[in-house]
Amino acid sequence: MDIVYVSYNSEKWIQACFTSLLQSEYDLKKVHIYVVDNASSDHSVDALKKFKEQNGKKFSGFSILESDKNLGFGKANNLGFSKGESDIVCFFNIDTEVFPDTLQNLEKEIQSSEEDAALWELRQFPYEHPKLYDPLTHAASWCSGAAFAVRRSVFEQVNGFDEAIFMYAEDVDLSWRIRSYGYQLKYVPNSVITHYAYKNAGEVKPGQHVNSIINNLLLRYRFGGPRTILKGHYLFWKCMMGPSAFPGAKRALLGAYAKHFLSMSHFLNRAHCGSQKRGVAKFVGFDYETIRQGAFYVNAFPKEQPLASIIVRTCGRPKVLKETLLSLRNQTYPNLEVVVVEDGEDCAGAMIREEFSDLNILYFATGEKVGRSRAGNLAMEMAHGKYLNFLDDDDLFYADHVEVLVKTLENSKNRAAYAFAFETPVEVKSRDPYVYTVYNYLEVHKKAFDRIELCHHNFIPIQCIMFEKELFEQYGGLDESLDALEDWDLWVRYSLHTDFDTVEKTTSLYRVPYVREMNEKRQKDLDDALVRVREKHKSYMQQISVYDVAMMYQNQSRR
Repeated sequence: MDIVYVSYNSEKWIQACFTSLLQSEYDLKKVHIYVVDNASSDHSVDALKKFKEQNGKKFSGFSILESDKNLGFGKANNLGFSKGESDIVCFFNIDTEVFPDTLQNLEKEIQSSEEDAALWELRQFPYEHPKLYDPLTHAASWCSGAAFAVRRSVFEQVNGFDEAIFMYAEDVDLSWRIRSYGYQLKYVPNSVITHYAYKNAGEVKPGQHVNSIINNLLLRYRFGGPRTILKGHYLFWKCMMGPSAFPGAKRALLGAYAKHFLSMSHFLNRAHCGSQKRGVAKFVGFDYETIRQGAFYVNAFPKEQPLASIIVRTCGRPKVLKETLLSLRNQTYPNLEVVVVEDGEDCAGAMIREEFSDLNILYFATGEKVGRSRAGNLAMEMAHGKYLNFLDDDDLFYADHVEVLVKTLENSKNRAAYAFAFETPVEVKSRDPYVYTVYNYLEVHKKAFDRIELCHHNFIPIQCIMFEKELFEQYGGLDESLDALEDWDLWVRYSLHTDFDTVEKTTSLYRVPYVREMNEKRQKDLDDALVRVREKHKSYMQQISVYDVAMMYQNQSRR
């Protein structure tokens, strides 16, 4: 593979960037480096030449291309690309560092991908890009230009980066043009790269702020209709009426807005795109996809990797269960046990043995119907893990769910932790084959742990939370007389003995009926269960400090 970097006053990043490549487990004789320097005024070129002199022969090649002016991000990357020959080309920011297994895992994913997969985005640490992706296929609607690989043939077919975009959103434009030719983009959570994109969480970069807004307008001309274009201008002026992101931001935005009209004709010319334009572009305000919570959550691998057991309850629908198991196969956390208990006859055993022999799965069918809660308790008894996490057979984890919660618990004095989830209204068209339509991704529960509020209602969906198995062993499992709200009852009971850590990151999704009649039946079942659980909770004694009571009333008054 070729790897293309663009350097611009990047002296401080160069040594660490390329030293990380030297520590890679990948065969570096298969790698040719191309660095395009955009007329740096520091000692970037000297640092590059020094590294090449000392280590260049460890690669198949190490080329330095010096420009006499700043070409911009896209044009410089195109120049580096034009000098190579490899079938796969990586574009990495120079303020990145690879892990030892980054390139190996990337190559493995590329080799196993379908023929229509054309571009693969790496996962970034410490801040993962929070855009939505498919937790089953890892298909993405667009990919970050900071770290991705692409087929040379496809990059050439779409004419590379649009050089009319100097910086920011050129990666979205490239992604959408590639998809307009019928290709897929893939996210590769197992291939991780460290990207020093921000000094501090939530940092506002003036250039990024201005160019991201203006280039959003330009992409609307290329990919959107009249309403989408008008909405972009409305959002621009709404931004101008709001608070300034940084001193001088509005003046800079107005200047860039006036200049952007000079580029309108270029972007209104849709000859740059393929024939499959429908559904390629998505504008969500100034974003280009639904955003998962956790843009500035600090990602890191757990220092220890104790066994985590995922508890899956199922009942006679193996085609539905298959998707849940696929999301578990996709987990980045390596030390995983899956405990599947089927409430009733063995319907999923053959599918599990034939299609998921690579997973560490314990499967048990109860034979007779025993109920959801009994099935869950049986699974918890069977589990060997230090930590337990429910995942019902129609819900899904994003790739890092287990990794994030294990890391949290290993660094905490608390015995349970939960992250956030999307609620997805789904209309099921068929169970076999499993065909459905997802209508939305809703963030219904984004609540920091509050044991008092938890006594009132459940704000922790069942698949969100991971807890020590010792809690189950010491304080019991699900109430087997309940067939709804059994998880809420369990969380309230465990909260009598430990606080829960809150991870403000969306790591899972759960499905609810989209059809109104089904939702009404579901709500009636919950309402009936609520009466029983309220009665049961009369016997739970919660110790509450005066401070907690004061905070409860303070929060209520703010609402």
